[in-house]
Amino acid sequence: MATSEFDDFIRRQQAKRQESAQLDVGRELDEWRKHLSTLYDTVEAYMSAYIREGAATIKYRPIELNEEFSGPYEVNQMSLTIEPSVIQFKPIGTMLIGSKGRVDVQGPQGEARLVLVNRKVSEARELIHIRVSVSGAPPAPPSITTQEPIEWAWKLATRPPNMRFIDLDEATFFNMILMVADAQS
Repeated sequence: MATSEFDDFIRRQQAKRQESAQLDVGRELDEWRKHLSTLYDTVEAYMSAYIREGAATIKYRPIELNEEFSGPYEVNQMSLTIEPSVIQFKPIGTMLIGSKGRVDVQGPQGEARLVLVNRKVSEARELIHIRVSVSGAPPAPPSITTQEPIEWAWKLATRPPNMRFIDLDEATFFNMILMVADAQS
């Protein structure tokens, strides 16, 4: 019994090794940086009138992230200043469970979380699929469906336990900034 369990373990490890060998780390990081750039371009577009007026400024600085799949790498962190408040858009990482990436938005009055998820998803529970089998019986094979390519979108994530994903648009962006930077909102 123990030997067959160990044999299964060895096969699983070999499959994981093959999966990680197929992962193109450079391509994944380039894609992550592209998604970050898209988010930053969106923020700049929402803030453009305020930047032109001199009411807000945006600056970038490189930071180092270190993820298990890639090791250390650099990305840009955005700082949005609306005097006297500074709001940091801090990248957390890519290849996360349930999402393609996460950026924490930190202000003087709080924090929000932006996640890069499937555009069609609106709740965290949509990301979880559970299969149950009766003891001794093999689990039913997963249904074979043609999977559409995922269209990734930045969304505002609410707090657990009932986490929802809210589309990031100009109105939700401004509400998020008020939440993290203004104690009166």
